[in-house]
Amino acid sequence: MQNKKVQEAYKSYFIFNNQRTLSTDLLSELVIKESPCITTYIDKTRRYDNQIIIKDICDEDILANSLMLFDSNLSPEICVEPKASSPEINTWLTDHGFIRTFEHEFLQIENLSAIDIKSTADTIRVERLEESNADAFLALLKTSGLQCSDNIWLQKRSLYCTDTFRCYVALIDGKPCAWATSFIDGDYAILANAFTQEEYRGKGCQTALLSSRIKDAIENDVKVLLTDVEANSISGRNCQSFGFSSVGVRSVWCRKRVE
Repeated sequence: MQNKKVQEAYKSYFIFNNQRTLSTDLLSELVIKESPCITTYIDKTRRYDNQIIIKDICDEDILANSLMLFDSNLSPEICVEPKASSPEINTWLTDHGFIRTFEHEFLQIENLSAIDIKSTADTIRVERLEESNADAFLALLKTSGLQCSDNIWLQKRSLYCTDTFRCYVALIDGKPCAWATSFIDGDYAILANAFTQEEYRGKGCQTALLSSRIKDAIENDVKVLLTDVEANSISGRNCQSFGFSSVGVRSVWCRKRVE
């Protein structure tokens, strides 16, 4: 589904997100185990950073051994790529208490010079926040429900609004109404974390943010743009209108909660 360089870019982004998470100040204990058919991310200090990616058809014993790497109180998200999908793997996952939860689509574009950069509404202005404005970005994140203690922010602040992790905000009449990020890893940029305040949805904020991030990536000599969205979503259609194409869809399985 993805070539080796793209896989490495996403792995770098996973590691970075593991570091910058605002949900804990515990030191990361991330372990990554890779084989030709499976990549496993394990971190008992971070609930949401436990994942198994099944990339190709593999023996059930390999799946069982990967699952056994997780503590009993950790339930990994299991992602199945198209090449690995089969009735047998579906049955195995079901038998082990997992249910198919959603479809995760990966999009990319390599010919950046051919991107159709959309014109945006004159009422929307996009700013890229510098490191000195990281506190303002945290304030925006909190309006979406994020909780972060002062101590955690003190430790993680330097990871936000940098040349690597670039943070953008869209404003209407001077008021922040939406935001998004871009993670630059060499020739690759991963576009993510798009959010719009409910009262401003449908006004073109994310189109403006996407345009700005693409322009910024081109100015920084990025060769490939990557993003991932929920399959058949408005976000996906917005990206495809700029020229992004789908490279594959993962099915995501999560363990059923015991009531």
